[in-house]
Parts: sequence; structure tokens; C-alpha cells
Amino acid sequence: MPPDISLLKPLLTPATTFTIPSKETFTEDFNNWTDYALITPLAVIKPSDEADVQTVVKFALEHDLRVAVRSGGHSVFSSCDGVVLDMRGWDDVYFDEGDGESIWFRPGALNGKVVDVAGGRGRCVVSGACNSVGLTSLYCGGGLGPLVPKLGMAIDSLISARLVTASGELLTLSADSNPEIFHMLAGAGQTLGVVTHMQIKTYPLNQTVNSSDGTVFFASFTFPPTKAAEVADLLNTAKWDENTAVYMLVMAEGETHTPQFVFSANYFGSDEDAKRALAKLYALKPITKRSERVPYTRMNHHNDGFGKCRGFKRMIGTGLKQVSAEGLKGMVEALENLIAEGAGDLNRSCVIFELLGMDTARRSSVGVYPHRDIDIWCIPTPWYTRPESHASAEKFGRGVRKLMKSEDMSEDMRVFTAFRAGDEKPEEIWGSQETAGKVAEMKASIVAEFNVNVITE
Repeated sequence: MPPDISLLKPLLTPATTFTIPSKETFTEDFNNWTDYALITPLAVIKPSDEADVQTVVKFALEHDLRVAVRSGGHSVFSSCDGVVLDMRGWDDVYFDEGDGESIWFRPGALNGKVVDVAGGRGRCVVSGACNSVGLTSLYCGGGLGPLVPKLGMAIDSLISARLVTASGELLTLSADSNPEIFHMLAGAGQTLGVVTHMQIKTYPLNQTVNSSDGTVFFASFTFPPTKAAEVADLLNTAKWDENTAVYMLVMAEGETHTPQFVFSANYFGSDEDAKRALAKLYALKPITKRSERVPYTRMNHHNDGFGKCRGFKRMIGTGLKQVSAEGLKGMVEALENLIAEGAGDLNRSCVIFELLGMDTARRSSVGVYPHRDIDIWCIPTPWYTRPESHASAEKFGRGVRKLMKSEDMSEDMRVFTAFRAGDEKPEEIWGSQETAGKVAEMKASIVAEFNVNVITE
């Protein structure tokens, strides 16, 4: 028998929202990025301070309840059958009064808001490529985004954090305070408890993006599926410099829903330098191309459609060392079949490729993120609205991941925490049995027997 969850309400401060959801209204009220695997909890709590987070965690520990934490809601692990801590609204972002350059933010702060605050003062931050992602969870998982080739991973810019452990203890973490836990937080933070505050470095905007007006060069290119061999060769041989961030989507285009290779690129520098850096993309003779200069604070706005909430989305990814033409052709065929099976329900499905140079990131040893050697992330992402499409979507995601990995030079499965299916071996997530063991040991030392389920994005 579950405990009487109403006993928790009088323990919380009046400013904290306490809701007992019904199965009929939970999905709509929760308004998650993805409705996949949503579980109706006993209660949804929107905390307003750290004391309430501690109270919830201690109550859950006492009554053997799971806790899930929801920020941006991009994870399929952002709900549970116990208590959901919904951080939306607790999203303060501000500059440190002492140094005037670092930024503090609360767990409800989204990627776009932190970018806006930094840009408003002529600064920039290492952030993700989607404005609706929770930045705390991005940093906990390592953090990939457009400025990674130049500045390193997000965790390389982490200064400090405050963490409520699963025993309810509030810790301050930094290189000088609880350094072992801080090291583990940077890359495995989603396993340790509830992060309530983060402090990160910012960087001078114009100097970083090589622009006098804080603008960034953006370009997109579309190629037909018949160019799979040329695209594969490009992915394997192109060496993007530190000022270039490239992504590719394999997605259905037009009325016929024919899969195409759609590249998007940010370049930090002049238009002329951008065209030289992206010369291989121009040389492939895209069927469509466009470019423009956009303010740094609008650098991710072309992805806002993907950040739309609701519907079922399931991201199952893997890291690759190389991509084959046969793999890309098989992927296109799998996407065509998926769309045909969905009868209109799966048309927005795609495969995302993150193609970020990691040379700068590889020079850092901050944290336990184990995949700094991976330059290509392949992320099949079915997107649909009808539950009867679940089986086709799952088959597609796992099938594409298996196909692309079979064509890779390494047989070892490499899984980023945000893109996990949920049944991976620990060493596939943490890179080795040794690192997986260290993460498990640290979690056991501060988590005891309590299970905190923290979102990754």
C-alpha cells in the first residue's frame, strides 16, 4: 500500500505547489516534451526553495518512494510512480555579484533563458542546441552544444553546484568543497540526487563568436537520399574547426515525405570564413541552401519546432567513429518504412546526427563523462501521437542504432545518458566497467538505499 501522500503537504511551505494528479488530467497538465512512458505519480510538487526539496526527499526516503525531477522534460525518465519534483517556474538566472561574470541558475531554468541572460550582458555560455532543454540536466550529463568545439563540454565550464542528496542532506560542491562528489556530478549528476543551484563560467561574446555585433553565421543545406555515399564520405573525412558546429537530420521532406539529408551549421566568424569552413557542404551541390546572420541569442531558434511539447518522442542514440554509405542507405529505407507504417502518424520522425569537433573537450579531464573521443552521435527519434505506433517506433529506434553500430569500426556500444533506451549495460553508458564501478560506488556512498530518478535533459 502506498503511503497517504497528503501527509506531505503540511510539511511544505505555502509557496510550494502540491497537486495530486488524476490519470485523466496528468498528461495534459504536465505538458512534457514527450509523453512517452509517462507514469502518473502520487503527487506533483513545484518547490520554491531548497528546504522543500529536502523535505520531499526525506519523506520519500522514509516511505520508500521514488522521486523524479522534471526541468525541461526532454527525458523519458521525468516521471515515476512516487513523487515528481516539477522545477518549472523555479528558474531564476542571474550574474554573480562578486565576479560579475559567472552565472547562477536554478533547476527550472531552460537553455534559452540562460543564453538570453548571458547575451544581454555581452557574454555567452556553453549550452545545448535546443532552447527548451533544462540547463541543469544538460550540465549533469556532460553537455553537448554549438560552442563545445571551441570551449569544451558544458561540464568544463561548471564552477559549483548545490545538491540535495537522497538522504536529504544539502551539499555545496566545487573543486574545493566536496571535490570527489563535484567530480562525479560533472557527467553523472543525474545519479546523485537533486541539483538545486548551479554556477557556470561565461565568456566574452564578441571575442568568442568572432564578431563585432554578437552575430553568428547560420546555414542549412539539403541533399537527396541518392547522395548517401557522398554524405557518408563527408561525415568521415570533414575536419570542422573550433568555430564550426554541424548537425544533420535525416527527415521526411515535402508532400511525398521523402527522406532527405538536412545539414545545419553555426559558424563563429565572418561570412567569408564560414563559406571556406563549410566548403565541402557547398561543393556537394545541395538541392536547397540558405544562410543568414543571426544574433547569438537566436542561434538555436531554428530548432524551436523540435522543442515543441507533447506527442510521443523516443530518442535512442549511439556514438560512432565512422559512418558508412550502406548504413545511411539502410537508415533512409528504415525511415521510409516507418513513415509508411504510421499512415501519417510518424511523418515527423527523424534521425539526428551531432557532428561536433571534440579536440578542445579532449584536453580536459573534468568530471566522469566518458565519451570525449566520440565526434559523431546518431540519435533515431520517432515522433508520433497515437499509442498504437509504439511498437513501430521502438523497432525503428533500436533497428537504426543496431544498423549504424554494425557499420562502425568499433563494436563497443557507446551510449550518452540522454539518449539511452534504459536496458544498456553500465559500461556502455560510462565507457568502462571501472568508471561504471566508481559511479555506482559514489552513488551508494551518498544515496544509501534510496532511488532518486533524475532527468537527463
